[in-house]
Amino acid sequence: MNADELITELQDAVGDSLRTIAIGDADSETFSIAFMRDDIGALYSDSERQKIAHDLVLENLVEVRQEDLFEPLGDLQFTTRVFEHGINVIGWGGTRGAFIGLDPDETLIPTTIRACRTVFD
Repeated sequence: MNADELITELQDAVGDSLRTIAIGDADSETFSIAFMRDDIGALYSDSERQKIAHDLVLENLVEVRQEDLFEPLGDLQFTTRVFEHGINVIGWGGTRGAFIGLDPDETLIPTTIRACRTVFD
């Protein structure tokens, strides 16, 4: 997964509605911010960002369980969380993942997933 390609694809797809992109690896329990809009960076402290990254690693473990429960559906590829003031889309390919933060517009979800698939595949 190439971070620069993902940034370009998502900026082209959702424009200024892109808030954050973080790329991570659950095995090494690391996430790095590849892109963050300036106004979003001011909302979270370094400590809060670390807690979010840790939560994403835990989520990867839960996804393994979800795949077992819903085995006929295949691999769990994306999860989406819609909050009052933003949307988070998380995509995984094995233990490598991407966290994408968006403005609160539900129409961005399918566009974001299609853009991610372009880079993930």
